[in-house]
Amino acid sequence: MRQVLDMSPMSEPKSTVCVYLAHLRVENFRAFGPAAQGDDERDDALSLSFTAGTNVLVGENDSGKTAIVDAIRLCLQSAASDYYRVSQDDFHLGKDGRAEPFTIGCAFTDLSTEEQAVFLELLTHDRDGTAWLCVTFKAQRMDPLRNRVSVTTRTGPDGNGPALDGAARELLRATYLRPLRDAEAELRSGRGSRLSQILAGYPAMKDQDVDDFDPTGDEPPSTLRGILRRAECDIRDNKAVAEVSEDINSAYLQRFAIGDDVLRAKISVATDATLVRALERLELN
Repeated sequence: MRQVLDMSPMSEPKSTVCVYLAHLRVENFRAFGPAAQGDDERDDALSLSFTAGTNVLVGENDSGKTAIVDAIRLCLQSAASDYYRVSQDDFHLGKDGRAEPFTIGCAFTDLSTEEQAVFLELLTHDRDGTAWLCVTFKAQRMDPLRNRVSVTTRTGPDGNGPALDGAARELLRATYLRPLRDAEAELRSGRGSRLSQILAGYPAMKDQDVDDFDPTGDEPPSTLRGILRRAECDIRDNKAVAEVSEDINSAYLQRFAIGDDVLRAKISVATDATLVRALERLELN
């Protein structure tokens, strides 16, 4: 089994050098245990280096591939259709019981001059003068019975630097796609579908959110949003759909009217004709 991590922005040309995740350090998170405190102790923490571009994790089931990806998700608060919340099971279970805190550290390098200016107060420089952006996520068990966990995200190699504010975090935000275990089922249409998330990142989709549908004109729409608007209009004008809508309103909803407050229903394919809704109606066969 394998997990693929793309450390470069999708919209950037592959030849462009830009900031990327170079190192990951994980302690007491799931299968990864504590760091060694002495020369004789075993270091069960994870220390992993990445290269710019695409990185592939290869290993057997339950070898820690998903834990690595989830560690990055927690540290960067990646955008995903499903919300990830820290639970008691995320704390490493050792011979002495569950660990109290766990830490995840992400180190970014190859920052351009503009990127260094954006993260100026959050950077760390090594002996060679290379600029690094280090982000540390810490979770502490508060109340195991109620599954209460305290979390913090700060900068600096040891997580003792300034907090990572919303603007800086937004610039580091990554997109997470769930493992594709059933391609036929998971690439179907639907709200928050995987395919819609993939297509939304394509540069060609940038101009497809323009509504170019003119109900009074003869020119057909050329953008996805305009096509969805036209489909909405055509369905609403369909004789069978119009009759059903009228029947629902007159035979049923009218009975629930209170004074001048009349209930009306409308059959449609998209209550809000946006690019997101258009992409969510596409599927890959």
